[in-house]
Amino acid sequence: MNQLPLLDYDTHGDPTKPPFLLLHAGGMTKHEWDAFIPTWSQHFYLVIPSALAHGASPNVQRFSINSMADSVLALLDHLKIERVHLIGSSMGGAIALWLALTVPQRIDKLIVFRTSYRSSTMVHAGVLRMAEPETWRQWRLDGWMRQQHLPQGGEEAWITVTQKVAAAFDPATTDHAHDLGDLATIQHPTLLITGDRDNVVPLEDMVDMYRTIPNAALWVMPNATHFMGTEGWRRDAFEQEILRFLRQRR
Repeated sequence: MNQLPLLDYDTHGDPTKPPFLLLHAGGMTKHEWDAFIPTWSQHFYLVIPSALAHGASPNVQRFSINSMADSVLALLDHLKIERVHLIGSSMGGAIALWLALTVPQRIDKLIVFRTSYRSSTMVHAGVLRMAEPETWRQWRLDGWMRQQHLPQGGEEAWITVTQKVAAAFDPATTDHAHDLGDLATIQHPTLLITGDRDNVVPLEDMVDMYRTIPNAALWVMPNATHFMGTEGWRRDAFEQEILRFLRQRR
């Protein structure tokens, strides 16, 4: 686990406050969370890494959710942080679930944001669509992606990054393949967040997670796809709901 080189990461806030680990979506970097730093860092010590083979983090030819979780644990060990609140976005949510199931003692409260508990044919088809360069060009994010992933091997490295993400969710080989029996063992207070029109994460999967995880709450955003606008027009509601959940007494 600790043989992996250290992830690129930032910290924000007072180290004496409760640590809050933020894991970004596949193809993104630690900068996915920039909009929320000013508010959340007032209440928590934020730890925000770029995932393995993303941004300025160490490059690998292929990764799994397991190996990405191991690299996150290595970072927490490096920072001497024993226990964290945790939010994972999309691929980051898959990593967060792996951590909650594998090292539950390291997690306090868990937030799974736009992530199923398994990679089905439907989920993988959505990930493959998002891995297409034209998808990012249509969203006018290809320039941002190009700049973010330059350390991975140049101006076209971002395309390879998204392809690696898609490969990690191939149903034939993925380790993101939990079942409801696994979810029933999660004892952490858990907040599940999804959009009612997400074309990557089936709403039915999120409802099953809500019904199975013993201490779970479910927030379904109306008229929301996989890109929910949480960093834009929904930002205030999103950041305040996260604060409410994390600060709520058990």
